[in-house]
Amino acid sequence: MYSCHFFRKFALLLACFCLFRLAVPAEAASAIARYVRANPDNPEILNSYGIELANAGNLTEAIRIWRRAIDFAPGNVHLYNNIGSALKRLGHDEQAWQWYATALSIKPTYWTYYNLAIIYRDRNQIDHAIWSLQKSLELDPGFEMARNMLQNLGPDLQKNSGTAVAKKPVEVAAMMTQPRVAPKSAPEKPLFKTPVASRPSGDDRKTGPALSEKMELPLQLPDDGGGQVFLTFDGGADDDGFTTIIKELAQKQIKCTFFLTGQFVLKYPEKARKLLDEGHEIANHSMNHPDLKNSGAEKIAAEIEEAENAFTKVVGRRGAPFFRFPFGHQNARVEKIVENLGYRPVYWHIDTIDWREDPVKTIIARVNKKLRRGAVILMHVGSKNGAKALPEILDLIVRRG
Repeated sequence: MYSCHFFRKFALLLACFCLFRLAVPAEAASAIARYVRANPDNPEILNSYGIELANAGNLTEAIRIWRRAIDFAPGNVHLYNNIGSALKRLGHDEQAWQWYATALSIKPTYWTYYNLAIIYRDRNQIDHAIWSLQKSLELDPGFEMARNMLQNLGPDLQKNSGTAVAKKPVEVAAMMTQPRVAPKSAPEKPLFKTPVASRPSGDDRKTGPALSEKMELPLQLPDDGGGQVFLTFDGGADDDGFTTIIKELAQKQIKCTFFLTGQFVLKYPEKARKLLDEGHEIANHSMNHPDLKNSGAEKIAAEIEEAENAFTKVVGRRGAPFFRFPFGHQNARVEKIVENLGYRPVYWHIDTIDWREDPVKTIIARVNKKLRRGAVILMHVGSKNGAKALPEILDLIVRRG
């Protein structure tokens, strides 16, 4: 169930989008895409574009768009609700539940409670589903879909427990995923942290009961397969692998984050624009690629801002709010400086060392040896052998789920 704050008068209709697959004319899609290009930092337009992508079945890209919109509007409850709905459709119930919990901690809405009820119903947690539907109807007594589901679930609850009273919910911490730098000493840790979102006290702000530990299907994936990995490229000096990299990513419809220096963008402006046109993300890798580990706040801020000015000059916009330290040289002190500037430091778990132009098989083996759920992979735009290794690396990742 997707929601769109941008079209207020169509809120109820948009809240029901999960039940319909709307056919969007190609010219309409192009129109919204043009709006996004003209307003890349507008969260309401990004939300609308994400809804269009989701209805077209491109759920992964829709989630990426909504995640970007959250950077500009972290209090927009619709974005969290929409990401939860997309994750639910992808079969990730536990992650979807976390996003709904965050949405409810920001502002309880009838459609988010309804979405939560769907997860509980599908997990055969009928009492929790009924509780969620009751909360939905408290907010909108005329919400027919919630009322109909509640009527259908009533007999199931009586059959299972002999009572029609929903179980009192247990308050849970509202969680949302945010990218963070992975510690070098603990690459087995996930890329995401789950901070507790602040919320007012009171029963109406409770996010609902936790998912049952006794689930019909396990949600936990093995560490060596399944789930999401993050393929990233650094661009600082050369572009020797660029054409091959872009071609291979396009063929498999994979979007990546490219950490570029300002010098790279000024040297290869058409390539920088090509990345955005292909749907990839540009992030900050400093202006001149200096070692910043021992630098002060003024030096770090200058390097980052100069790079952003180069981005704006060439592509008309600033990069994503991520920063990769040159050479990976970082520590807690400089990471804090970067965070205070509004960026998230991003390290890696798997270094292909492709810049050294080792044999292609060696580069592939480095990925194969350490590939696991949640891994961040580092490659380089300027590596010829890295580009040659990319097709098999992509096949390897896809085969592992």
